[in-house]
Amino acid sequence: MTKNFLTIDDFTSRKASELYMTFSLSGKNYAVPAEKIIEIIQIPALQVPEKLPDYIAGLMNLRGNIISVLNLRTLLGIKQEMFSTENQVLIIHVDDKHIGIIIDSVNDVIQCHKENLKPLPYKSEESFITGIYKTPDSMVAFLDLNVIINNIKSIEVDHHELQEEDYSFEHLFPTDPISQQKLTHRAKNLQKEIKTEDYKDSYYQNNFVSFSLNSELFCIGLKYVREFCKLRSVNVVPVPCVPDFIVGIFNLRGEFITIIDVKSFLQIEKTKITEKSKIIVAKTPDMQVGLLVDDVFNIVNIPNDKLIQKSSAKFDKNNYTSVQALLDSGGIMSILDFERFIEDERLFIEDAV
Repeated sequence: MTKNFLTIDDFTSRKASELYMTFSLSGKNYAVPAEKIIEIIQIPALQVPEKLPDYIAGLMNLRGNIISVLNLRTLLGIKQEMFSTENQVLIIHVDDKHIGIIIDSVNDVIQCHKENLKPLPYKSEESFITGIYKTPDSMVAFLDLNVIINNIKSIEVDHHELQEEDYSFEHLFPTDPISQQKLTHRAKNLQKEIKTEDYKDSYYQNNFVSFSLNSELFCIGLKYVREFCKLRSVNVVPVPCVPDFIVGIFNLRGEFITIIDVKSFLQIEKTKITEKSKIIVAKTPDMQVGLLVDDVFNIVNIPNDKLIQKSSAKFDKNNYTSVQALLDSGGIMSILDFERFIEDERLFIEDAV
């Protein structure tokens, strides 16, 4: 007897598309590879211990790591605007370097086929933008992080210089005492957070894609996620004589992928399919599957100290979500153990040799 996973074609490691995080800056949309993002934080107060290039807004101490924070508007030649406490910072890892990029707000996680990128309608000496991607709602400029890294100076600062609580509020930062107090509080908290010794090696495993099932919040490791698609945008073909949690299969650019209704599989009360219902195409090196969820939200970074073990219970979801994450808002998000999930015998069919 042999076991075959309910996917017709074997998984190929060739990536036809990649995931990107899109964000807003001065009313325009930009994108960077999602896998390069370590985490997203609210903008803190920054330190300027010495004269810095104008494209570096300042330095921050993130759990013992000294990080240059870029003012992307300067690099891209965009008109300068005042920062506010609502700005965010993308912490990005490229070529063994960490940098921060100040943005207005995160928009979405999208999938993009590189062949759909259009060249810039003008020439740029720095070539910070690799191309333009047109979505139904807007135009998205894709940033070349390698070019950005190669064009910024390496700032050498003594670690102890940033231990002092001497934050600089330059002309682009708020001047009111309440905002400055809030920014300073954030900076102190980021500096005092527990430093993970294997931070550089473990950031990949701490990134997750969050999604909802009914009224509950879940997430899956970003390293397993290939792409997303709306359920109603694909042609689902039913499969006869399979468990109820198998919705069917669909063709994703020549690959036939099985769709699993995760709520049914985990014994969570089913709800109606909506316009927000999505398929997360998730994979391991050997196989892939489509996970039907209610909605997909964002990429989140969950440090190890925010993880807690759940006690076992009679419901199937506890067998595959034995770990939960404590959110800053006070809520709890369950982490789907995808490798255990995909090894479940119910996902295999028996064929006679």
